[in-house]
Amino acid sequence: MQDNYYEPHIVPDPAKPFIFHSCQISRGCVPHWHENLELLYFHRSGRVVCNRNEYEVGAHDIVIFGSNTVHSVQLGDDNSYDCLIVDSKFCADSSIDVASLEFDCVVRDEEAEALFLRAVDEISRFDLSPSAFSAAGTKAAILALVVCLCRRHSHPISGTHDSDTVKRAIGYINSHISRPMSIDEIAGYVKVSKYYFCREFHRETGYTVVRYINNLRCREAERLLRQSEAPVGEIARSCGYDNLSYFTRTYKSIIGRTPSETRLTK
Repeated sequence: MQDNYYEPHIVPDPAKPFIFHSCQISRGCVPHWHENLELLYFHRSGRVVCNRNEYEVGAHDIVIFGSNTVHSVQLGDDNSYDCLIVDSKFCADSSIDVASLEFDCVVRDEEAEALFLRAVDEISRFDLSPSAFSAAGTKAAILALVVCLCRRHSHPISGTHDSDTVKRAIGYINSHISRPMSIDEIAGYVKVSKYYFCREFHRETGYTVVRYINNLRCREAERLLRQSEAPVGEIARSCGYDNLSYFTRTYKSIIGRTPSETRLTK
């Protein structure tokens, strides 16, 4: 049984480049990792683990789980925190490469706390009563928080390690998802053999390389089918599929319905 697992985050709506939820139950979470930046705001004390180091967390502390760090929240009787996961692509579009930064794990910072609470307030308003400027206000609040944390509580990562092979490959896949790519190409990018790469990718993520790529592409296609009127063939090509029949079969196997059926339910 693997010690940790990769958690893919699909953010289907670019107007909401985040995932947010509150946790007030007596459970933790198993060690996992993902590309996105994860921020926790604790209401009561607790414990977290990040890259095998354990940290005590107090009320009003912010926990920062950086991109590709293996992390978990330890089991407790009164875990209570807000969780904000910020899409790494949203950060990249704002010239912030979170994968290149190492963050302080637990911070007590009044300015960052105020910005976190402001972001939560904007998210709540967006969800309850979206207005013409809800998306812009929410994104601005989240970006202000991320910039604050980057400036005050991060430093550049120096060098890479062999254990980062899969994580670097995932970054490459996400950056080139709109065009066809081969396993040989990805293995060449991370400078390992094809066999070794496929084995390690499956061990770390639980996905085969092809299944991971198809999952990512089909989730993006689902978003485009719901939010645009572009022909299905055009959407398939924009998501890296040159063969429409193969796209349709793959899409149905992953999403559970055909592209046409998705468009009818939007």
